[in-house]
Amino acid sequence: MKKLLTLFILIPLSVMDAQDYYASAYKLSGTELKSALHNIIKGHTSVSYTTLWTSFQTTDKKPNGKVWDMYSDIPEGTPPYEYTFISDQCGNYSGEGSCYNREHSWPKSWFSDLAPAYTDLFHLFPTDGKVNGMRNNYNYGNVGTASWTSQNGSKLGTSSTPGYSGIVFEPIDAYKGDLARGHFYMSVRYYTEDAGWSASDGTNKSELLPWYADLLYSWHLLDSVSEKEISRNSAVYAIQHNRNPFIDHPEFAAEIWETSMAPSVVSVISATGRSVVVDFSRYVDSTVAVSPANFTIDNGIGHPISLQWGVNNDVSKISMVVPKLSSGIDYTLTIDNLKSINNVAMKDTSVSFTSTGITTVSEDFNPISAFALHQNFPNPFNPSTKITYQLGSAGFVSLKVYTMIGKEISMLVNGIQSAGEHTVEFDASSLPSGMYFYSLRSGNCSSTKRMVILK
Repeated sequence: MKKLLTLFILIPLSVMDAQDYYASAYKLSGTELKSALHNIIKGHTSVSYTTLWTSFQTTDKKPNGKVWDMYSDIPEGTPPYEYTFISDQCGNYSGEGSCYNREHSWPKSWFSDLAPAYTDLFHLFPTDGKVNGMRNNYNYGNVGTASWTSQNGSKLGTSSTPGYSGIVFEPIDAYKGDLARGHFYMSVRYYTEDAGWSASDGTNKSELLPWYADLLYSWHLLDSVSEKEISRNSAVYAIQHNRNPFIDHPEFAAEIWETSMAPSVVSVISATGRSVVVDFSRYVDSTVAVSPANFTIDNGIGHPISLQWGVNNDVSKISMVVPKLSSGIDYTLTIDNLKSINNVAMKDTSVSFTSTGITTVSEDFNPISAFALHQNFPNPFNPSTKITYQLGSAGFVSLKVYTMIGKEISMLVNGIQSAGEHTVEFDASSLPSGMYFYSLRSGNCSSTKRMVILK
């Protein structure tokens, strides 16, 4: 089973959808952004500790129906063991593989067992009882010398992380970003609501200490937002009625914890035609970014004809109209004289892209090789696009389109289909510009991809 890895390309949607949720946070940085996000996600619906067992069945379910335990799973290989919901709950454990329990990834001693953090699903995960016990209440970190290693390669040992030399727990690389973004959520959700909280070697109440914030941000970059997290975010939202902003908008993390960092380019999205969207690691300042003179495309294209600072108020993105691009051609975009929203200069840079869409992004998530969901084409698109997929065997199939916050807006397929390749056309004439997801399910197989409507 392969964990979906993507670049940071999330684009907020219409005023009816994601903009209503994050509107008050856009164009802010530092403490102002932290406060705005806190006000958006605070006051969530709290569940009971017992209810978590049931919640995990929707928030942490593998495509094969087993428990998604990040402390035992091996995304690109065979896990040493897997758990069945309910029947494998802890109880007592005698070693790895005995049972799964409820892991507070932000250890409960750090928040003094207080509600509602005690049952907040954004930092609670089903994990192997033994591994959870070994992790104890240690900070996460990079291990230099391991004193213990789990069957999937998670480690306990002496920290090699700059700024801290104590004992830390290190999960495998595939899940470092998931856990880092859970910590980012906790720091923001309980900002100003942590009076009774304790501390750790990496935290002071809900605040992340500098060494810990730097470590978690490095994990945030190493392991980017996955299909697993996107699906989990929507599943938790259905229960708690709040979201993890750092899954929806990974760029928020830099604007809170890395405000001295210069912006850099993380992706370029290009449609065949005249549209290009550049996604930056940080917000860029409109006083310089609104000028076409800051952007130059080679192969005789030159400067953009026009620019839009931000895409639906997300000012880490620049949308531009350019002279016509040729399909399948590699271009180089040169960017000069930009700075962050808090005045940190960006190094002049050049980045390559292909005019047929997103490049170098792996989005395979297929437990059965004959099952495949392909990237829609064209992408970005206006007003219609085609979605092609492969079925390894006949069976019931659903293909749905969702907004970024998980609201279903279109059912494209809902019935029995034969094995083989199928293509469906999606007409988005009635929808606004933005990022959407389309999800294919057949039997135990599922896959979700992003598409961009750019009008």
